[in-house]
Amino acid sequence: DEPQSRRSKEDAEDEVSGRGVISLLQEFVQCSKNFPTPQHRPILQWTFDTHMADNTNLEFRAQVSFLLDGVPHHVAGAWQQSKKLAQRDTAERCLGLFVGCWGTYLLQTTESSDAAVDMQDDPVLALQKFCSSFRPCNGQGPTWCIDMEAGRCKATAEITLLGVRHSFAGSPAQHASEAKE
Repeated sequence: DEPQSRRSKEDAEDEVSGRGVISLLQEFVQCSKNFPTPQHRPILQWTFDTHMADNTNLEFRAQVSFLLDGVPHHVAGAWQQSKKLAQRDTAERCLGLFVGCWGTYLLQTTESSDAAVDMQDDPVLALQKFCSSFRPCNGQGPTWCIDMEAGRCKATAEITLLGVRHSFAGSPAQHASEAKE
């Protein structure tokens, strides 16, 4: 009976700490004053993938979607042994990037125009110039992926920011060059 009660206490502590990091993420997302979150909708929308790690162990990967300053974000965590652990892992990764990495970068930044570009440039060229001069991109420009959807081109720009790969999808267009804009 002793091991069962000890395990229950540890599970309860894990539950509290897990909710803590998820609650922190929710509070962080909700703190935007310029883009308040929509009412009557969940702030964090969770989905889970599953796969078999081996013949006997099922693993879970959590993905969370949310609006941060009006921009949709989708973050996936690592494979974990339970949904609860997968959810915590994803929340920790979100906070690590948005609060940790970006926070550190912003505190170290002194210049106001880290990556000034001429907005009269072609949008694809402007993005390339921006990425080349914006320190969090490490001088790497975007890589492009063009997919066909219902006979139209859809472009996705993949950019590495602070060591994390980001994907930005555009609207479908008739031609690939238009889809990149």
